[in-house]
Amino acid sequence: MKCELCGCELILKNEKQYGTSGAECHISRHHFFPKRFLKLFDKKEIKKYFNIEDKNEKAVLCYDCHEEMIHNIVLTPQIIKKFGKKMKNKNIKERIVILYKQLLK
Repeated sequence: MKCELCGCELILKNEKQYGTSGAECHISRHHFFPKRFLKLFDKKEIKKYFNIEDKNEKAVLCYDCHEEMIHNIVLTPQIIKKFGKKMKNKNIKERIVILYKQLLK
């Protein structure tokens, strides 16, 4: 099995090895639609805005891609300024949709 982003060969997580050399290729699953957003969007909105049929669908990634690229993305001051202009006075639901649409550009 390979990481859906970088293509590295994935290995099963070994708790004794985790955090040492080789841990970056451990399997990590990422929900395409975060569970914490389910209170903001209903099933029809998830399909409409994000084109996701199954709210439980997950990507199979390596640890590095999941944690370092997706959860700890680098946002420069220029990016923050650009998004800030678009997101001012918007509620959380609107900001999520704006960010998603910008990522598709």
